[in-house]
Amino acid sequence: MPSTTGLHRRGARPPAPPSPSPPTSSPSAQTTRDWAALPLDVLLDVFLRLGSRGVMRGAELACTPWRDVAVGEPALWHRVDMATVRLWSPGWRAMVRAAVDRGAGQCVAFAGPADDVSLLYLVDRAPCLKSLHLLDVSASSEVLNKAIKELPFLEDLEISLSYFSTLKFESVCQACPRLKTLTLRLHMPFGYGSDKLAAVPMMWELRTLQLLDCELTTDGLKSILDSCPLLESLHITGSLIGSEMDEEVRGKCARVRNLTLPDYDPPGEAYDHDDYSDWYWYGM
Repeated sequence: MPSTTGLHRRGARPPAPPSPSPPTSSPSAQTTRDWAALPLDVLLDVFLRLGSRGVMRGAELACTPWRDVAVGEPALWHRVDMATVRLWSPGWRAMVRAAVDRGAGQCVAFAGPADDVSLLYLVDRAPCLKSLHLLDVSASSEVLNKAIKELPFLEDLEISLSYFSTLKFESVCQACPRLKTLTLRLHMPFGYGSDKLAAVPMMWELRTLQLLDCELTTDGLKSILDSCPLLESLHITGSLIGSEMDEEVRGKCARVRNLTLPDYDPPGEAYDHDDYSDWYWYGM
């Protein structure tokens, strides 16, 4: 009989093919993530890093869950930072109003532009502000003075005034006695005569003061130093006019750790028309 070694028996099944090995994971394999399902604490941290404008102009438009978080979490709007927004930015006023509303009365810090309408709205909806930086201002003097009087808890104030607005240093001090930091960009003459020394109240909390683009008299400088005994930093740009600083004023300046003063401009000589009549005649 023929050998059946190595031959399949009649009716026997052929051996099953080897099972394929399981696929190996590749680092390049794409993983689908559900970004809308991020934990709330993670999403809040991301939004806070983006800032107010980044959330309103970008993140909250990504999906409905992100929009719900952006609108419904007042903690995101305790500090509204729109420092890069300008008065000519499209829709800036609506964006400011929406951000303040989302804070639900809990906003303690605001930085951004302001006009009469937006500033009054801000003061009404965020009466507990501690920090206010108005970096692009087109508000009237009346509204500015009214606004700071209605924010008695302010500790940090910065205002860049327009050429059409005025705000006196002593008015700010009277309205905001708790200030620790004050920056005023004035764009206008700013002087104190001897008759106004008593008008500046004591500012026991003020540590940092910046008066930019101002014209300050030496008497005004003395008044500021007397009224702010705990000043650690004083930065003034513009011009310093009036009489030269005496030893008393120099001694008061020495108490300030960081001091920057403008160059002293001595009083000019009186103009004599007769001496310059020839120049005027020849149009020089």
